[in-house]
Amino acid sequence: MIKSKKMIITAVAAFIASVSFAQEVTFENKLTWGVTDISISESSTDTSLSAFKNKAKSEYSSDKLDLGVEIEFTASKNGSVFEFGSDDFISDAFIEFRPVNVLGIGFHRSYPVAGSYLPCLEKELDDANMGSDFGLFVRPVEGLVVAGGLDFISYFGHDDEKPMVNFGAEYTFAEAVAFGFAVRNVVSDERTFGAYASYTGIEGLTLNAGFTYNGNLEDYNVTGNLINAAVMYNINSFGIYANAVLSVGGEADADNELYSAANLTYMINDTLCANLYGGFSSDFDNDDSWAIEVSPGIGYSFNEHNTVGASVFACIMKDTTMLSFPVYWKYTF
Repeated sequence: MIKSKKMIITAVAAFIASVSFAQEVTFENKLTWGVTDISISESSTDTSLSAFKNKAKSEYSSDKLDLGVEIEFTASKNGSVFEFGSDDFISDAFIEFRPVNVLGIGFHRSYPVAGSYLPCLEKELDDANMGSDFGLFVRPVEGLVVAGGLDFISYFGHDDEKPMVNFGAEYTFAEAVAFGFAVRNVVSDERTFGAYASYTGIEGLTLNAGFTYNGNLEDYNVTGNLINAAVMYNINSFGIYANAVLSVGGEADADNELYSAANLTYMINDTLCANLYGGFSSDFDNDDSWAIEVSPGIGYSFNEHNTVGASVFACIMKDTTMLSFPVYWKYTF
């Protein structure tokens, strides 16, 4: 998979130079270190050095071509030995070429339906992705995109599975309401289907909602038929972000049945921002299976490209409390 992505990116980089001039190029690099991990239980307290994580991503956009790549690298200590690497060094890469205005040809192109966005996780539900390893994106009228494709790398990597065929559509009306659906792995018994809507008709306010059949929020092991909802509201210096994903049954056995979170931000001045995150997850069938997360933090931008920040993260469970003290440096242009 990584070799395929590298070949595609190299070919497109050469193609850019010959056919178009960049309209927009973005780059972001974020280095994060948790400083130390502390596990506190009734019987003991364990302390270990936290892992370093570096994530870099860059995107190019023009009238005919979009492409991007995301690279992750980790360094952690295992006993007295430092280990370097990542499960997938190139964690994401995509290309979309538009030979004509109404048609896009995409490779590894993620295209999530807007109403699936979860602001406290800064990501969309994976099951709401209309994109594929190879996909076509048709835009017959303004505001409408129809997509279909095949995850050929997933298929060839798992010979005992049927091809993962995906499709979906999204329509945005009056730049205020977006609604759409995504169907993934349609020829398999593990197919998923999701319908989502987003409202942005009031300045500073975004409302998201959706339903996913046979879905999975992997970060918090919430599986089954999922209802998601989110609100994002910015007023003056304050920002309020909240989201929830609730499992309401279905064929999949729900490890957890709820993930919910809220994040409050306050711009103290033009360069200094404070935030407070809180989260709760639970399997209601098991009284011992719950977790509360709390994380106050602060960020400082000392110029338009560089931001540093620090926070305290606590995860409280029935028998154990986990603590870490994340710090980060982010560079963007």
